[in-house]
Amino acid sequence: MTTSPSILPVQADRPLQDLLPPDLWKLLARHDITTVDQVVALYPAKLLKIHYLGPVRFRQIEELLFPGRRYEPPVPPPIETEDLEGTSLEGLVSRRVLITLRRNGIKTVQQLVAAYPRRLVDITGFGIKALREVETVFFDGQRFEPMKSRKTIQNTIKRR
Repeated sequence: MTTSPSILPVQADRPLQDLLPPDLWKLLARHDITTVDQVVALYPAKLLKIHYLGPVRFRQIEELLFPGRRYEPPVPPPIETEDLEGTSLEGLVSRRVLITLRRNGIKTVQQLVAAYPRRLVDITGFGIKALREVETVFFDGQRFEPMKSRKTIQNTIKRR
């Protein structure tokens, strides 16, 4: 969603080097973006996908090249409580775990059992506490230990 478009106060074929701070125009130049026209063509979606161009730098570009415009990314609608009712997982796990599972397509006990443990561990936002909660409810006595990272393993070896 963008506010009302405004006409750029700068010439479209003008080099970015004259308009942006050095770190910003160098970042864009590494991606072969050297003119205002190219930035306009990429704004906003493709511009946001540029590696190392985060929200702060994106806002700098907006302020300098698109005064009066502000791109707001779409926000997904929140999951309604009514949507959670009636699932076979309802009441068996915490609301936080339930929402995380539902966002990843796991709605029934059968789907949860089939996903345990590998798929659950790969879910963003489903950490060790959530895994332990699921194990306590559905897999009494089992305890899956996710592999430690290489850094953790190296630190453990160095301490010995």
